[in-house]
Amino acid sequence: MTTMVVVASKHGSTAEIGERIAAVLSARGVKAHVKDVGEAAKWLYETDNVVVGIPVYRQKLMNEGVLFLEANRTELTGKPLFLFAVGGGPTLDPKLVNQLKQFPHREVTYFRGAMDESKMSFFEKLQLKVAKAPREADLRDWPAIEDWAEGLLAYGVN
Repeated sequence: MTTMVVVASKHGSTAEIGERIAAVLSARGVKAHVKDVGEAAKWLYETDNVVVGIPVYRQKLMNEGVLFLEANRTELTGKPLFLFAVGGGPTLDPKLVNQLKQFPHREVTYFRGAMDESKMSFFEKLQLKVAKAPREADLRDWPAIEDWAEGLLAYGVN
């Protein structure tokens, strides 16, 4: 069986989390690989389980990730689907949780991400300055991410 970890990622934080999830699964004997959301649809027929990671920007899920889920709803309905969102806040807005739960999922979770000023646009830096938020921070809880990936095995991800 194969597990595909699909990631939408603007600055790389969500992609790095997806890579870690795939690495944890691979270390446990699961054939897991990571695909960018833009190329993942053509590989859906070859995979048994799907994990999708979508970042949160300006209190919205990144559009490319949501479009992937919507465009491939039929294909995803027949496969175990696990969703994770990544953002800077301490929790995921309930509105976004409900948006993700509209898709045929087995589990939805949230991880905090990382902010790297060198990868941000002028507008993004300005928004963080106005919000008095840090422009350099790695809030990812790698042990929690690895635990969640390990937990997927309980669902029969193999």
